[in-house]
Amino acid sequence: MTVRAVLFDWEGTLARQGVEPGPAACAAVADYAARNLGVDARPADLERAFTAVLPHRSPSGGEGAPEIRGVLGQAFTWLGWPASAGDVEAAARLFFEAASRGLQVFDDARAVLASLKYRGYRAGVVTNSIFPADYWRPLVNSLGLAGYLETFVSSADVGLAKPNPAPLRRALADLGVPPHEAIFVGDTLATDIAGARAAGLRAILLDRHGRRREAAGYLVIQRLSALADVLGEGLSPLAGP
Repeated sequence: MTVRAVLFDWEGTLARQGVEPGPAACAAVADYAARNLGVDARPADLERAFTAVLPHRSPSGGEGAPEIRGVLGQAFTWLGWPASAGDVEAAARLFFEAASRGLQVFDDARAVLASLKYRGYRAGVVTNSIFPADYWRPLVNSLGLAGYLETFVSSADVGLAKPNPAPLRRALADLGVPPHEAIFVGDTLATDIAGARAAGLRAILLDRHGRRREAAGYLVIQRLSALADVLGEGLSPLAGP
């Protein structure tokens, strides 16, 4: 079977957080609120507000896709902080900058993406994220990956999150590739593998710690470089989705 495109999950697959992002992000927004909204803002206030509003924005089943501006807007309202749309946008950008500061690309990711491009495969990212793709693109560019990724789809833009197939279908539409000519690589069974199969893609689970075994419907690899072997074998080890 011909494979034209390889889609990847983002965090845990191509990149990882070097530090817990929440505290720094909440601190950045609290500082903005204290300076610009005239409130006595503390990071702990935002943490409480997020706990209060997020359950109402994420439907059961894990498919809901909250977006940072909506989350912050509700959090500010819950706290009674007066904020304009411009304030929310500015705070959201600061939140993203602080949350993504410790992001690191896995050692094998860049080489694999470069190899895929050299061999003529098209590549993209589909991520469950509260941040829209236009937040991510400058960072992806600064990490040196933009030249390898033709699409970057965030659940925040689609309104639905994996395992719902909608984000994956958006990426396939961006590439103009049908599901049966694409594979998806991710590190979680419940969202990545289930989402890929729901969208009709062949699925590969990246298990860097070697804890999972292959099962019907997906292949398991322990390193991204193993994709070269899988693609070289024409995907024969993979059962159909």
